Amino acid sequence: MPMSGVTSVVTWNSACQMGDNVGIRPRARLDVVELATYIGKDSIAAANRFLDACEATFELLAESPRIGGIHLTKNRRLADLRVFRVRGFPNHLAFYLERISGIEIVRVVHGLRDLDAVLQDE
Repeated sequence: MPMSGVTSVVTWNSACQMGDNVGIRPRARLDVVELATYIGKDSIAAANRFLDACEATFELLAESPRIGGIHLTKNRRLADLRVFRVRGFPNHLAFYLERISGIEIVRVVHGLRDLDAVLQDE
């Protein structure tokens, strides 16, 4: 469901209703809200596009979970971690795990971050 206005940036965490085949870890929800808030400092419209793009990307990944590449990480708990760019926001990466019933979004981060450091505590 498309979201509009400033409140969507603040309320995405609780308003986003993905299908049963998409699980989103609390830290990943916070990532999306923080990124949208940062983007929204320059453009509310861009922040809303980012929120919509995250939802669309997550739904796409749930339908075709193997389209993302394997991401090698030092964190053994994430041995099967996959990564895919948020559609329309190529610098933002969605990290996820394939599950029997769909996917689990682990983190959503800007690609210039130290990815091993970001993923070490997951």
